[in-house]
Amino acid sequence: MGKKSIIPYVLLINIEDQIQSFMSKEQIIDFTEAFAKSVGKEVPITEENDVFFTTSKDILRQNIDCLSDDEKFEFMAQLQKISYIKCNPELDEEITDLLAYQDQINGSLKSRNNISSLLSAYSPKIRQQWIKACVFFDQDDYRNSLDNVRLAVELLVKELTKSQASLENQQKDLGNFLKAKGIGKQVRNYLHSILNIYEKIQNNEAKHDIPDTLSQEEVMFIMNQSYVLMKFLIDCDNKAF
Repeated sequence: MGKKSIIPYVLLINIEDQIQSFMSKEQIIDFTEAFAKSVGKEVPITEENDVFFTTSKDILRQNIDCLSDDEKFEFMAQLQKISYIKCNPELDEEITDLLAYQDQINGSLKSRNNISSLLSAYSPKIRQQWIKACVFFDQDDYRNSLDNVRLAVELLVKELTKSQASLENQQKDLGNFLKAKGIGKQVRNYLHSILNIYEKIQNNEAKHDIPDTLSQEEVMFIMNQSYVLMKFLIDCDNKAF
């Protein structure tokens, strides 16, 4: 049995989903096969195989599975250089986030425009909780994944508001912080409503029990929502007045 990948699946799945919209099966085969050969590997799916019933996403996943973790990171770095990939902001950012995880596990101090590097300006505990959440998700440990991502959000809010109140008791302090940053009342109320629902889901599904009722897709949605929340708060904190 091969060595288990240390790359969290949550960081790969969105990239795989999007790449199939930009690359044909033939392009994916050509690119993965050429890269694999450059590192002395052979991909399982080539143009000689019957790929009629195989999706682009499956071709990509199976062909990069022959690569080591370091080779997968390098493959993604090379993929990011393709013009039509680089010109798509969402996909470009997803790949950047994956490469940032390599920085984290290698102890690198490279600066990248993603949530992990953006968090570098704040307490290291916040970034550590985010990375742990990704790792736990990849291990199908949804309870700890949700616990850690919630803690990451809460620690960031506490640092921004200079208040030690729990996340559910931050409405006034967070509102003042956002108002001071020029965020309008409607957006402030919208954010509070998102946080209220977010808090209820966390409390009901994860805080006191294993979230057996949540699917992988639902847990991923919560994690993506957490990403959006933190990115928005960091952008607000960095606003210059």
